[in-house]
Amino acid sequence: MKKILISIFLVIQFISIIGCQQKKGKASLITTQNNKPKIDSLFKAHYLQNLFHGGVVITQKGKTLYENYLGVADRSWNILIKKDVKFDIASVNKSMIAALVLKAVEEGKLRLDDKLVDLLSDFSYEGSFHSEITLHHMLSHSSGLPNYNNIDKKLRQNNFLTFKRLRFTNELYINFISKIKPVSKPDQQFYYSNFAYHLISIILEQTYKKPFGKILQEKLTLPLGLNNTISESKNEVVISQLAKAYNYQEETGKWHQNLFMDLSLGRRIFSTASDLNRWGQVMDNPGWLTKESLNLMKQNQQKEINKKYSYGYGWVVFDGENKSEMGNLEISQPYIIHGGSTEGYKAMLININNGEYVISFLSNIGNKTQEMQLAQKIVNILIKK
Repeated sequence: MKKILISIFLVIQFISIIGCQQKKGKASLITTQNNKPKIDSLFKAHYLQNLFHGGVVITQKGKTLYENYLGVADRSWNILIKKDVKFDIASVNKSMIAALVLKAVEEGKLRLDDKLVDLLSDFSYEGSFHSEITLHHMLSHSSGLPNYNNIDKKLRQNNFLTFKRLRFTNELYINFISKIKPVSKPDQQFYYSNFAYHLISIILEQTYKKPFGKILQEKLTLPLGLNNTISESKNEVVISQLAKAYNYQEETGKWHQNLFMDLSLGRRIFSTASDLNRWGQVMDNPGWLTKESLNLMKQNQQKEINKKYSYGYGWVVFDGENKSEMGNLEISQPYIIHGGSTEGYKAMLININNGEYVISFLSNIGNKTQEMQLAQKIVNILIKK
C-alpha cells in the first residue's frame, strides 16, 4: 500500500512539473508574440513621420519574428518598396569583405599576416605604405591607414562630390591612397579606415584574378543562397530593382535624389533586408566558414590597443568583457553590430546573443533615418532590461 501511494505521489508530481513547463513555454511564446505589434507600431510611426522608408526583418533563433516593407523606392514613378528591392548596404559590406578574406585564408590563397606592400607588389604607386601593415591590421582598423577626412580639403567639399567622380582604376586608387599621410603606425590605435577595406577588395580581385562582384557571387552569395545580394563596379550598368536614395532638404521642403553614387569606389554591395538577415545568421553557423574563422570575425581584435573600441573583422563586438563607444545598445547580452550610411542609404545589422535575435533594416531616406536610435528602440522592445 505504501509503495502504491508513493507511486501515485510521483506521478502527480511529474504531471505538475510538465504542466509548469508548458505554462512557462506558453508564457515565453506570448511574450514573443506581444513584441510583434509593438515593433509594427514603431516602424509604422517612423514611416508616417518620414523617418523610415525601407525593409526590416527580425528573426528569433532563425525564425521570422517580424518582417515589413514600407515606403517608396522611386519617387519619380511612385514605385513602392517590396521584399526584393535592393539597397546599398554601405559599411555593412565590411562583414562580407572580411568573410571573403577569411575564405581565401581557408583556401590557402592569403594569410592574415600577409604584408600590404607584398600584396601590392604588382602595382606601381608614387607614395608609400608602412612595411609592417598586414591584412589583420586592415581588417581590424588598426593599420593606421587614412580615411575620407584625411584627403585634400578640395576633394572633401560638397559631400566629397569631386572625389566620388574621379572614376579610379585599381592602380590609380592605390596610388591615390599611397600619397595620403597615414594617421599612425600599424597596431598603435583604432582608426576606422574605409580605405583599408577598399584596398582589401582590390587585393581580393588580384588574388582571384576576377572582379569583386564575381568573387562575391561565386564565393558567398551563391553558396549561401543570397539571391538578391550583388556587387557592381561599373557605373554604366543599371542595377535592377534598386531603391533610389534620397535626402530631405529643409530649405526646399522636398526630397532630393542623390545622383552621385560612384560604383567604382570601394566595391559597393547591394542587398535586401531579408538577405542581410540571413547573412547575420551565418555568423553562428559554421560550415561555409569554419568555427575558427567565425570566431576571428566576432573576437575583439582591439583588446590590447584601445579600451574604448571593440572591433573584430568587419563587426563591432560586444562580448560581455569589452564595450565600444561605437554601436553601444546598452544591453548586457553579447552581440555584434555594424551600421552603414552612404549617399542617402542607411543600413543596420545586429546579431544578439549568438543568433537569439538578428535584426536587419535598410532605408533610402538618408538624413531622416537615425539608424542607431531606431536600433535602440527595437532592442528595447525585444529585450526587457
